[in-house]
Amino acid sequence: MTIEDGAFIDGSCTVVEPHGLILRRGAYVGAEGFIDATGGVEIGEAVRISYRCMIISNTHHISRSVWRRSREGDRHRPVLIERGCWLGAGVTLYPGVTVREGCVVNAGAVLSHSTEANGLYCPPSATRIKDLDITHDLPLELAAEPA
Repeated sequence: MTIEDGAFIDGSCTVVEPHGLILRRGAYVGAEGFIDATGGVEIGEAVRISYRCMIISNTHHISRSVWRRSREGDRHRPVLIERGCWLGAGVTLYPGVTVREGCVVNAGAVLSHSTEANGLYCPPSATRIKDLDITHDLPLELAAEPA
């Protein structure tokens, strides 16, 4: 696990394959989260992740009907959460998803596809409902304080 200056992950989080997890400067991961970093997970600068979020970077091939989970092995699909994002409580990110810079994903949403930058995404299927203002004058030091 790589943890840069000012980053924090709550001790109650479960991390599968911690060597695949990168927490950038000022990132914060709240209580009772689950991160499967088998395929790689990078949490960007000043990202806030609320409690009970699930991030999955590993999936499986689908096979014939008598054995749906293929014996061909796992499919690693990295997850990236770019700078300045906020994931509300209970958000789930599926393998291969990128949450672009400045997004807010409301509590309980499930993201199976990557987002566009600076959008508000709401449950149940994390549909973008509006554009968010872009501000470039917020010092990273202010953004990095724990929520």
